[in-house]
Amino acid sequence: MAIEFEFLGEWYRVDSPQEVVALKKYLRAHPQDEEKEDWSANSYAGLPAHGKWTSDLFTLLMEKIGYFEKKFLAALLSVSHPIDANTVARLAYPGQYRYEKKSLRRNVERNGLLVLGGIQSGLVRNVRALGLEPFDLYQVHISWKNGQRTRYFTVDPGFRFTAEEQGWPPQFLREALNE
Repeated sequence: MAIEFEFLGEWYRVDSPQEVVALKKYLRAHPQDEEKEDWSANSYAGLPAHGKWTSDLFTLLMEKIGYFEKKFLAALLSVSHPIDANTVARLAYPGQYRYEKKSLRRNVERNGLLVLGGIQSGLVRNVRALGLEPFDLYQVHISWKNGQRTRYFTVDPGFRFTAEEQGWPPQFLREALNE
């Protein structure tokens, strides 16, 4: 059952009380108000300017994760807006989505989302091993429309900045997304 809550004048919808706590924690840590962002950037001179991601942490994560986790992150970084889980799965595994029949396509989408869940699980384990939380890497937002649940992913701005700074994703991953 979805839980709706208001935070600083904006409404959010999540699936569990744990997601409420995590999203509120994230929203407090990443204020949308420019004044607050300027204050936080100036107040913590020892922290990276763009969140918790440093080039060292980024490099450690890339060394720990496998090809499919990297492909997942490359898919998230390929757009500058929230991206739904089915689109991520199609970008990360394009060959599986070329079936002509609608029933086969639905089955492949369902399997793609299961694979995506496994990849996220491995990625979360590696992010936590670095002392970070999954929401420090990306956020998942749930939308309900006509009784249909859709998950949307948004990459953490600090992670995106660090990835761009490192010239990531590499060309072979960009090409793999277009196969």
